Amino acid sequence: MVTAIHGTRLTLEMTPGADYQSTTTFLVLFKFPLYPQIACWLETTDGRFVSTLYVTAKGATKRWFSSPAGGRPEALPVWYHLQKGTAKMPDAVSAATASGAIRHDSPAAGLPPGRYVAMLEVNRSYDYNEKFPRATAGVNGQPSVIYRCEIVVGQGTSTGIFVSFGTGSLDGSSGGITPGVEGLTTALTLIDSAKITYQPS
Repeated sequence: MVTAIHGTRLTLEMTPGADYQSTTTFLVLFKFPLYPQIACWLETTDGRFVSTLYVTAKGATKRWFSSPAGGRPEALPVWYHLQKGTAKMPDAVSAATASGAIRHDSPAAGLPPGRYVAMLEVNRSYDYNEKFPRATAGVNGQPSVIYRCEIVVGQGTSTGIFVSFGTGSLDGSSGGITPGVEGLTTALTLIDSAKITYQPS
């Protein structure tokens, strides 16, 4: 019989990187700030989705300024495809933070003890570079960056440090992950570091 964990939490901590914030110009005259869209979720070690731990508000609601009716699936393509068929809005929705570290606590109650994989997807619009230019890379520019780490639940405090290992679909047409981060530049410095910690009560 599997016993669920009670009275515990998972803490996600992210430090913004050098390119976390940018600006874009609208109608030549108006500039507005840009911040990354971020989603973090938990999976089993064999790749089954468990739950969303954190997602930025625009990413969750798909309420983009001047966007198609379907939103922008290229913003967080891996997480969006995991959410298909799920009507419930995630509990852990937050606005993007303008500066300083991002910290979010999620309850871990109900998780069976064992090893889990934490996934993190990070992306910012209009993040162009030489390989992903404005002429061919759509609104995104560079694709979303996928990070992962492992934590152990139920055996004392466990911390995983996120490491980049792939990218999401450039146009949002699939939820697949392309291994490697070749050709990325500023997309890799949207965040400086990120970790997740399981803390027993």
